[in-house]
Amino acid sequence: MAERQAIRLEGKAAESEFRRLVQESRASDEAKRGDVIVPVDGVDHYVEVKECHAAAGAGGTINQVRAIKFITCVVWAPNHRCWYILSPDQLVRLAATKTRGQHTEIPFESMNFTLASLGDQFHSKATDDTLDREVRAAIRRGLAAGELRKLMESLLKEIHQVRTQWIEKVRGADLHG
Repeated sequence: MAERQAIRLEGKAAESEFRRLVQESRASDEAKRGDVIVPVDGVDHYVEVKECHAAAGAGGTINQVRAIKFITCVVWAPNHRCWYILSPDQLVRLAATKTRGQHTEIPFESMNFTLASLGDQFHSKATDDTLDREVRAAIRRGLAAGELRKLMESLLKEIHQVRTQWIEKVRGADLHG
């Protein structure tokens, strides 16, 4: 079995292939916002790029997907001979089908899914030749889902408030009592 590389480097081949196929795309300038930047209608948009080498017909698990970021997620599945594209609104709706997240109680913060479990309502597919067009369509679809974007922004703000509140409570607690 091949030695696993650091998790932050695992998708580099997919990102490189994505940048080769999607016109004017470039590496992210801020990794926490997304892996690549795609300009659409004169505005830069972050995209998360994942890689899955599951055999054709196999599920293949995609980990640490953050719907709360409200960005398009693209999965390169070379053994399936396609790219899976999840627009921001599709990711949020997929997260809403889960009772908890991956390593968290809130599925919008981080979730996983398998390619085999994705219903048609949660993704589109593209070949190398259609990836550019399909990614841009997914970005535009996310832009049209303003209400869901606002919900994710509100949730993130609330999570930050709860985090701060509980950090202060724990730091102020009498730990010997």
